[in-house]
Amino acid sequence: MLKEYRRDRIILLTTHYMDEADILGDRIGIMAAGKLVCLGSSMFLKRRYGVGYNMTMIKASKTVNDLVMPYFWTHLGNEVKKMSEIQSEITLQIPKEYASKFKNFFANFDHDLYSLKIVAYGVSITTLEDVFMKVGHMDDDNDDGKESVFQRSASIYSR
Repeated sequence: MLKEYRRDRIILLTTHYMDEADILGDRIGIMAAGKLVCLGSSMFLKRRYGVGYNMTMIKASKTVNDLVMPYFWTHLGNEVKKMSEIQSEITLQIPKEYASKFKNFFANFDHDLYSLKIVAYGVSITTLEDVFMKVGHMDDDNDDGKESVFQRSASIYSR
């Protein structure tokens, strides 16, 4: 409905649902501690503040997989991080700086899936939720710990 009504209008939408802001917002502003800290299109924010790529793999078994991380560190780089390994799934975070290596990497990775005990995988770009969390906590290093939860909360404003 909002997409239909936005023609020839400006709609200001406030939401904490990042998927909603991503889909509906032409320009998205993120506020932290009551101040606008960034503004731009969804793609601009993801490129500027994104962490890179998230890769989810389905393991052949539910046991811990000790093969995947050394493989990624050797073939992509040491900055690849394991975010979680739960049951039959592993999630990694791959920095955007490694994107230039993807063509050769994925050709080899597809060939090596069986030996790595991986059944399937998927790769996605940083989500707006990732951007929101990163931008909302950029000043955490400068905090003296005296701010309240309400002062540190962040909101998404979408047009």
